[in-house]
Amino acid sequence: MALHKKGKRPPSPDPGNYIWVMTKEGGFWRKKRGIVKKAKLNAAYNESRKNTKICSPAASRIVRKLRPYMDGLQPGRITVRICGKLRMALNESGRLGLGCLEGFDLQPDHPIGNLLQAQVHIEQTPDELILQIPITGYTVKKLNTLVTHYYFELVLLYGDARKENGLRTESEDSTVYEIEKSYKNNCRLSMVLPDQEWVALLKVNCIEGNEPAASPKLYGMKVVSVKL
Repeated sequence: MALHKKGKRPPSPDPGNYIWVMTKEGGFWRKKRGIVKKAKLNAAYNESRKNTKICSPAASRIVRKLRPYMDGLQPGRITVRICGKLRMALNESGRLGLGCLEGFDLQPDHPIGNLLQAQVHIEQTPDELILQIPITGYTVKKLNTLVTHYYFELVLLYGDARKENGLRTESEDSTVYEIEKSYKNNCRLSMVLPDQEWVALLKVNCIEGNEPAASPKLYGMKVVSVKL
């Protein structure tokens, strides 16, 4: 940056965007504050808008495929939350994939940890995913006096969320267990893994007598494993 002595002001490189700054050593033309930052913010904003146009329909496809398994849940603005996860991954890595949903809880107001008290043991091989859950009197917390039984669902979501009809699901239900009762054998749920990107979700469902539980707090669903 060349400094010019008092009275030696050169022509402005851009009168609308530059101001003259005078110091003890001399003067110089400087871009007005905010000009550079504004350009950077506009670029970031435009990039975010472009990524949202990609991620929003992808999130909607994911939710549509999971909707049949959401009975009893109150997932709130789940499409918006999933879109945010996808957009963050796309912004950071330039790649849109299901793996960014690792640990995603479908019910933020009633997370699965409020209901499921047991440790879930997960084994992943190249071909199979196996979940084992010890069934004791404390596996699922009895949150009201009406709950009598519970069972688990393992849901596998796989494919390409960027494509219409690019996603598939498979599921397996467990035995129905009596609440606050211990069983000798663990609950075992397994899935044959596809040669595509996938995420696995575990759902807990409570039963009140012969009816599904009425309150969303008696259900929980979370992504428990993703393709490594």
